[in-house]
Amino acid sequence: MISAAGTQAIFNLRRVQEFVRRFDDMGNVADITQAIEHMESAVSSVITPYIDSYGTLSGILGGLYARRFEYTANVQDIDSAIRHDQNAVESSPSGHADLPSRFNNLGTSYVRRFERTGDLKDIDSAISHLQNAVESTPSGHANLPALFNNLGTSYVRRFERTGDFKDIDSAVSHLQNAVEFTPSGHANLPALFNNLGTSYVRRFERTGDFKDIDSAISHHQNAVESTPSGHPDLQGRFNNLGNSYLNRFERTGDLKDIDSAISHHQNAKAVESTPSGHPDLPGYFSNLGTSYARRFKRTGDLNDIDSAISHHQNAVESTPSGHPDLQDRFNNLGNSYLNCFERTGDLKDINFAISHLQNAVESTPSGHANLSSRFNNLGNSYARRFERAGDLKDINSAISHHQKAVESAPSGHAGLPRWLNNLGSSYSCRFKHSQYFPDIEYSITSYRRGAASNGAPSMRLKSAKLAARHSSIHDHFHCINDFSLAITLLSEVAGLEQTVHRRHINLLDHSDFLGAAVAVALILGKPDSALEWLEQGRCLVWNQINQLRTPVGSLRMNHPTLANRFIEVAKALESHGTRSSPFSSGRLAEEIRIQDDTLNHTSLAADYRQLLEEIRSLPDFDDFLQPPKAVNLLSSIPSDGPVIILSILNTRCDALALIAGLSEPLHIPLNDFSLVEAETLKKALQVDLLKEAEVDDRERGMRRVSESWESMSGILRALWDKVVQPIVVALGYSPNPSARRRIWWCPTGPLAFLPLHAAGIYGTSYKPGLCVSDFAVSSYTPTVQSLNQKAAASSTTRKCTDILLINPNTPSLPAIPFTQKEIYDLKLIMNKPHIRTLLLEDDAATMDKVKADMQTCNWVHFACHGIQDVGDPLKSGVHLRDGRLELLEIMRQKLSNPEFAFLSACQTSKGDLKLSEEVVHLAAGMLAAGYRGVVGTMWSISDRHGPEFAKWFYEYLLENMGTDGLDSTKAAYALDYATRKVRDTLGEGDDAFLTWVPYVHFGY
Repeated sequence: MISAAGTQAIFNLRRVQEFVRRFDDMGNVADITQAIEHMESAVSSVITPYIDSYGTLSGILGGLYARRFEYTANVQDIDSAIRHDQNAVESSPSGHADLPSRFNNLGTSYVRRFERTGDLKDIDSAISHLQNAVESTPSGHANLPALFNNLGTSYVRRFERTGDFKDIDSAVSHLQNAVEFTPSGHANLPALFNNLGTSYVRRFERTGDFKDIDSAISHHQNAVESTPSGHPDLQGRFNNLGNSYLNRFERTGDLKDIDSAISHHQNAKAVESTPSGHPDLPGYFSNLGTSYARRFKRTGDLNDIDSAISHHQNAVESTPSGHPDLQDRFNNLGNSYLNCFERTGDLKDINFAISHLQNAVESTPSGHANLSSRFNNLGNSYARRFERAGDLKDINSAISHHQKAVESAPSGHAGLPRWLNNLGSSYSCRFKHSQYFPDIEYSITSYRRGAASNGAPSMRLKSAKLAARHSSIHDHFHCINDFSLAITLLSEVAGLEQTVHRRHINLLDHSDFLGAAVAVALILGKPDSALEWLEQGRCLVWNQINQLRTPVGSLRMNHPTLANRFIEVAKALESHGTRSSPFSSGRLAEEIRIQDDTLNHTSLAADYRQLLEEIRSLPDFDDFLQPPKAVNLLSSIPSDGPVIILSILNTRCDALALIAGLSEPLHIPLNDFSLVEAETLKKALQVDLLKEAEVDDRERGMRRVSESWESMSGILRALWDKVVQPIVVALGYSPNPSARRRIWWCPTGPLAFLPLHAAGIYGTSYKPGLCVSDFAVSSYTPTVQSLNQKAAASSTTRKCTDILLINPNTPSLPAIPFTQKEIYDLKLIMNKPHIRTLLLEDDAATMDKVKADMQTCNWVHFACHGIQDVGDPLKSGVHLRDGRLELLEIMRQKLSNPEFAFLSACQTSKGDLKLSEEVVHLAAGMLAAGYRGVVGTMWSISDRHGPEFAKWFYEYLLENMGTDGLDSTKAAYALDYATRKVRDTLGEGDDAFLTWVPYVHFGY
């Protein structure tokens, strides 16, 4: 028989079930309160000897208190939940089937109380009990994934509080187990994806490792994708996906990431649909506000910062006093006011910023993982107010708080470069005010520490550049090391985990710094350092592609397995890097596909770095693919002429002549030339000589060359008088037609857009010895190493026997009638026994056909429209029948035996103004695709004289041809010959300049 007490307990349990169902349906707190009251009665009615029932009922009661706490956030409820969960555990003997779940419930309640109070003892207790739950659960048990999830999540919470790196590694490990042990399609899988994604976000915030944030986005996308529409947790998962994109934006600066962050935060509709008073609402306000604030910093749109401040204000006002997240909400609101002040200059904004950031610092407990960041933000606000108001107390406060940020930061924290950079800037700011020399010393030291710390390469580079600039003035003895580190960090800013397009964006605006570094090296008498920095800091993307295609014969001979792995990863990495920038329509499935590609790309880059480290640890391979030293560059210079590198800065212009047989570069100061003059000459070409006009039958392109012979002759004369002639004199050259040497020009900055190969005095004043072609045959090279490699390969060059002639029909563009004559004339004169010509013209010249025939023909001649795309230089290309063959697509080609390319089209060697040090044009792209030599054009060329010029070029090669075909190593001489024929035929007037000056030779 059942006792009266037992009957009452059963009745109470039934009533509890009714009230819980009603609470689930209606959300009325009174119902869960009634359930608790009946459950309290049921527990009290259990006779003590029936200990198992007591444990079960205590566990249920603890769960009810936890449910009510989630809705009310009343700490008394979670205290009661812990008390009853503890009773349930203590009443369960070792080995009891329900003991793991009771450990789990108790641990989860401690987590909830920690989230409300921030008491570290609670999270320590939570981890202990959740660890017991996992360890007491048999392998393969259906509950094990959920237990791993809860344990992993508790480690995340403790990491957020203490910053202990072991905790976040443990979190990731346990949450990975939770996902891996859960069957596909399981109802809990979306939540597990979500929590694993959050753990990767937290680790990324500490390490800055791209793999972590890419993994976070991938898992959060899976969480959203697998959560049914209308599910109550969908809002939070959209919110977390937005947070992941926000974190990646802060590392990459890619606007697509911050737009995705805001989009997902808005998709969550969390702010609009979450009832007032709900405990999650302040977090939704805060996250959306942070996304708007970050986008404001990128775009400057005041609407974004107004939205940020509004959402952050709501977050603060809706967070209960004493809540552990209130410190974070104050911090975000203060930062938004600081961002607004930096745009408006309104002192009210910076005063609000300091007030809220002070609240954030004061409410953050000692030892908290975010305390360093909050000290830093408060220091920034004081520094900004000092810049505006000039009160010395503010800059002293800035330095004090920045010092505290650095001192309280965990070792290896990814934020250290930023915090040290800000400390250095505050010291520098005070030095400008006080001229107290120790301040500039402290500033340089802080910058150096920031550059050497773990963290985002962009911030480390910023610190390194500032250290170098300051030390070049105040600490000459150490400044070479500072510049050297900064140049090295350039390649990390444009890391292989990014697409080529993204790398070019990240390299914008660094050319001035490279010039400053070279100038300092030359001032200090270190031309070797100048050469190494120029080689390492220019054409970074081309060099990376070249490295990925580097033959590994020696490695294969000694370590074949490692060589095969390296080749496999390098090929895959190049393929990912040269893919087009992804476009998303906003559909989540498409975003997941794009993110999978990004994650694969990031993983390949990490594998590549690991392989490099492994290879360099082997005997005799320590310099494998390391940046070349000056001695190695000089030892491989071609014997038939020097390489002339030109560096220009606002204060000076210098040439470095690399001459075979010399042990160091020959430094040639160009004291009569300046950056202002170079920019003036460049502008003359842009404005006076390349004016926009309708295309007529004289130009192969979208721009017409203005016929301004006096302007052109003035440019060429200025280049001769102030740049080229001093170099020729320093080299000791004489105008002997039978003893002319080669010269390879390697210009930087605005000089990269000027026709150095044509420098001279022309017209009635001309006499032998007044132009560069009287002394040497000119070519260009993007880098010294590229030329050395082409020259070394020339000894085994296979002569050209198969020539591809391309003359497409492009109905969407104006006709250029003389290209057909050019192609037919070439086909006629190449009717030789040792040469086979393949003609692709009109509708046959499609992109697929051209790319296929480029595989079998080692010499290619394009006679068509070409364009330098100003908006996106990687989209520059030549126009074929069915579209534009773009530079990026040319780079992707794995050509079997490329020898030479003649680009008889406009602007094929005209670089991008914003990326002058990257040499982003078609001619350089053809070199990167493997061609050993290229003829291109700096601007639009004359269509009428194009056939004659090309005919003279090939006539020279045919006259000097052996029985094995055309020799591409004579291409520079052929171009020189064609130029002289134009000058002899057309004289020194308008037509002559417009015909020959644009043509240039690249390579060997």
